[in-house]
Amino acid sequence: MLTGPNFESDYVELRTTQYGGRSLFAARDIPAGTRVHSSPGPFAHVIYKDYRREVCAQCFAYAASDSVPVKAVQSRVWSIKCNPEGLQASAAWFCSEDCKKTWEKDETGPLQLQLDAALTKALVASRRKGSKSTNTPSFGSSDDLTQDAIDQAWKNSWTHFLHIQNNELANVRERQHILSAHLRIYAFLCNALPRYLLQYTPTTVREVLARDTGNAFGIWDGDRRDEMLGWGIWISASYFNHSCSPNIRKIRQGRALYFETSRAVSAGEELYISYVDTDQPVEQRQKDLESSWFFRCGCSRCNTESRA
Repeated sequence: MLTGPNFESDYVELRTTQYGGRSLFAARDIPAGTRVHSSPGPFAHVIYKDYRREVCAQCFAYAASDSVPVKAVQSRVWSIKCNPEGLQASAAWFCSEDCKKTWEKDETGPLQLQLDAALTKALVASRRKGSKSTNTPSFGSSDDLTQDAIDQAWKNSWTHFLHIQNNELANVRERQHILSAHLRIYAFLCNALPRYLLQYTPTTVREVLARDTGNAFGIWDGDRRDEMLGWGIWISASYFNHSCSPNIRKIRQGRALYFETSRAVSAGEELYISYVDTDQPVEQRQKDLESSWFFRCGCSRCNTESRA
């Protein structure tokens, strides 16, 4: 029995693929331009600190976008601010009063400000002390790395396993420094977060870090995709596999991701998005996919171009 999110759509169904993974397939014949799936908001996301005055905390609208009239913003940053008393080190910015009200109604928004203030305070304190962690493991070649070794380094496991793909082992083998970096993040959070959140820290931190690479979507400026403003994990959207000749296009509107057919699709056909820039030559596409998604693309386009 397949486990995963429920896809409330007449167009898609989650199936096991012939190569062993899971993916979304067309449940019926679908015309071009049909919206087949919507993912309303990210399970986890971050807007990079340098962009937080320019990106609406609710809808991710970018103040410096070419589509935003210059008169609508002050110096290309949003002017509507939420800065609760006692949290001077943290603030959220909004493109409209409606976005601010929506954000304030969700308890995770104000909590995020509290956490951001606590983390900023701890970061400043750690920089003053000049502290550096030296109690991190080191390994030889990537072949020496095993899942047991990583488990031992964390000294913790999470019995409740998130259903989207865990890329921890592949990521650490590709970037051997990443385990030490993740352990430092964990140690920093243990020291910085309020006590009532510490019970969630080991599990949540590890599982998010294990899944962001290979599952996260970039939050872009929305115009020419010149600037990546942050990233987010939309769980249901992570079940779309990759092809260099995709039949699905992704559209972000506010916090939601929408997926539409870019051509007519037959019942039973696998639904694909593209993880990389498909205008690149096949060698660069393969390099990007192997580095960030840990697989070599075997789509018909790559096979044809590789033989050319």
